[in-house]
Amino acid sequence: MGDRWYHGDSLIAVQLMHELLGDHFHDLPAKQPWPISDWLALPLRRTGDVSHSSVGLLDNDLLKTTTLYKRFAEDDRLRLKMTKVRKGSGKFRDFMMKMPYSTTKTVTFHMNGDLGEVRRVLSTVAHLGKKAAIGGGEVVGLEVSAIDEDRSLVADGKAAREIPCEMLKSYDPSYMMRRAYKFPYWDLGNVALCIAPGGVCSL
Repeated sequence: MGDRWYHGDSLIAVQLMHELLGDHFHDLPAKQPWPISDWLALPLRRTGDVSHSSVGLLDNDLLKTTTLYKRFAEDDRLRLKMTKVRKGSGKFRDFMMKMPYSTTKTVTFHMNGDLGEVRRVLSTVAHLGKKAAIGGGEVVGLEVSAIDEDRSLVADGKAAREIPCEMLKSYDPSYMMRRAYKFPYWDLGNVALCIAPGGVCSL
């Protein structure tokens, strides 16, 4: 995963954008984010700008590292117009990179919204996290069920996702940090002073 936390509302937003745009999804500008949280309707309840969706809860906190290797395949030379390929630098360079990964078997999200639509959208998710092209984060099953308690924002007295401090009646200041609190989470315009997941707080 590229971030410490994986966001359920972002996961749903990406799947809906794929549905809306099809192959044009990949033509979206990468460095100039669209304010999609302002116009894309998710099947989730919202309080202000905050979607009622927790971060993903892994069944263990164990992180390991693995080494990824990228090497230029000689067979690819046939598809290129060049006869000499530099593998020490440039686009086709070989590299070795260490990556963290989790061995979790389940990831649990708590959401408050339209159960049927959430199930429909999430049923199209094939991978979670990075390196999906090489099999990373493969999703092999999905279970969506209703519970009586809303644990999408605060659960057991602790933040279940990033929550802007201004929304809270009380909070543990040791969990304060500047974090994005709505999708797209990589947009610096969505950053505010928040209580991080796990911080004691009350709405």
